[in-house]
Amino acid sequence: MCDMINSLSFRSVLMAASLSFLLIACGADEPQDPLEEAIQMETSDHELFFANLATLCGETFTGGSTFPDNDDHVLVNTELNATVAYCSEDRIDVRLYRDGDTWHATWMLEMREEGLHLYHDHIGDKEYPEGEEPNTGYGGFADDRGSATTQYFPADQNTADMLPEASTNVWMMDMDLENGVFVYFLERNNEPRFRAELNLVQE
Repeated sequence: MCDMINSLSFRSVLMAASLSFLLIACGADEPQDPLEEAIQMETSDHELFFANLATLCGETFTGGSTFPDNDDHVLVNTELNATVAYCSEDRIDVRLYRDGDTWHATWMLEMREEGLHLYHDHIGDKEYPEGEEPNTGYGGFADDRGSATTQYFPADQNTADMLPEASTNVWMMDMDLENGVFVYFLERNNEPRFRAELNLVQE
């Protein structure tokens, strides 16, 4: 797990870590945590959010939906599990399972040149007949409302072209690192559409 986390160091965190090693070599007092130093180096909230999520690599959160109250919704009234399953320098995959162990989707977060991007992958390992693939690839770039633990992702043009009814979608991800809570929230037309609250599985 440590190796995976170490591989996630993007430019700012890497610079902070390098400074820490230099201070140790020079006999200075023990340096601050690299994430704290990255904050002092004015790292963007997008990068800090990505770094915070990376520290959860390999962890699983479990819980369920808190909205809507609709039995017809496939993610309502079922156990939801989200695993931070894959981490690299510029991409993190969070795999969502319903009914305990039925794969549902992967939330792919990427650090792109334009910023932090959320991509919903609904293909997974299942092979679909040609022309019957579900809508996949929708999402958007994080805007400037977020923080190191919360980000908002308004629907991008690709989403609007693919799913016109979802053109006003805004996805939100929130991490309460102290209490081990992860929230995934979707609104459409400025109204709640779906919300799930998941808790860190303690080993």
